[in-house]
Amino acid sequence: MPVRMAVCFIAIVSASCTVATSSGDPDPAALPSSAAPSASAAPPSDSVPPTSAPPSSIALPSGLATPFAEDVPAGDVGLRELVPSGTDPAGAWYPRTTDGDAIVVSWQAPGDPFRTDRGVVVWRHSGTPALWRPVFAATYPAARRPVLGISASIADVTGDGSDDAVVFAETGGSGACGTYLVIDAEAGDAVFRRAVCDTTIEPSSDPPGLIVTEAVYAHGDPHCCPSATRTTVLQRDGSGTWRTVSVSTATA
Repeated sequence: MPVRMAVCFIAIVSASCTVATSSGDPDPAALPSSAAPSASAAPPSDSVPPTSAPPSSIALPSGLATPFAEDVPAGDVGLRELVPSGTDPAGAWYPRTTDGDAIVVSWQAPGDPFRTDRGVVVWRHSGTPALWRPVFAATYPAARRPVLGISASIADVTGDGSDDAVVFAETGGSGACGTYLVIDAEAGDAVFRRAVCDTTIEPSSDPPGLIVTEAVYAHGDPHCCPSATRTTVLQRDGSGTWRTVSVSTATA
C-alpha cells in the first residue's frame, strides 16, 4: 500500500538587533519598528545571552582614539577625545561600576541633522596602563535608517550593583519610534534591545529592571487616541533572561 508523505517547509526568519561588538554585526538601527500592539497582545519578553566579561576585541567606529593613559576624573575627560575624528559629541552620561567609572558618549557626523551618521561609545576607567579605554560601541548609519537623536538614562537595571545605560535612538514618526538598547557598562555589552513605536522603556528601581509602557489600540482607535496603556515590569534573572514581573492596564 503506497505511503504518501507530505513535507512542510518552515521558514524561520530571525530579525536581530546586534551592536558593533564584532566586525560582522549589524547595528541596532537596522531593526524594523514594531507595530502598535493590539488589545490582545501578549506581554513583552526579551532575552539576550549574558556576558560575564568585556569582549576581548570590539569593532570600533573608524577614527576613534585608542585607549589613553590620563588619570583624570570622568567629568574632566574631554568629550572630543572619546568620539571618532570628524564627528561631534552630542551627549554624555556617567555610570559608576564596581570596576571603575564609565562614560557613555553619543556622537554625530556633521551635516543634515535629519540624515547623518550617529553612534554611542562607552569608555571605562580600567587602571594602568590604559586608564581609559573603550569597552562598547554601537553605530547608526544614516544610509540604513536615519536616527534623529540619542538619549540615555543611567541606573542599575540589571541588579548587579553597577550602573547601566538605557539608550534610546529615536527614528521619529507619529509613534515616536526608535530603538532601545540597555548597555551593561561594567561588562561592556548590550543586555537588552527592542525597536518600538508608541512605547517608552524606563529604568525600574523596585525591583531593579525595566518599565515598558505601551499604547494598546482597540479596533477603530485613531492613532492619536489608544483605548488603554499597558505597563509591564521586566527583571533580568541570573541566566540573563528578562522575565515579566507584573503587567497592568489602564484605560484612557
